[in-house]
Amino acid sequence: MTSLFGKDRRRKERYRPVATVVFTVRSGKDPRRVSSPVTGTVKDLSPKGMSVVTPRIAPDGLHIMYDTLMVHHNRIDATILPEGKPPIRVEGTVAWFRSVESPAGFFIFGMQFDQEAAAVEALCLPEKDSSADR
Repeated sequence: MTSLFGKDRRRKERYRPVATVVFTVRSGKDPRRVSSPVTGTVKDLSPKGMSVVTPRIAPDGLHIMYDTLMVHHNRIDATILPEGKPPIRVEGTVAWFRSVESPAGFFIFGMQFDQEAAAVEALCLPEKDSSADR
């Protein structure tokens, strides 16, 4: 698959489920320091990672990627809450983030899981290819 910026490096197919995610940020410098929970929306998902739309990228002063000096990589503990299915717990780090146009003031980040989340496969349905309808 190719994208606007060249070859897509993903090794696993991405899916677009409708799911809520609740995550906390854990300090990479002091793992005892954990943010309050933040609720977001899973934008896309694979067994290796997901992208999340969120209203906050630094809950309680803990940025989703790094500490204030950008020395220590912070960690994300998340629970995916798919409708009508059991919750899925994942842990990992944020690979990228940016603001989104809509909703205003929100952000999106890409999270890479520490371990492949096989439970994700059960709730994944491929995104419908609209070109097949033509």
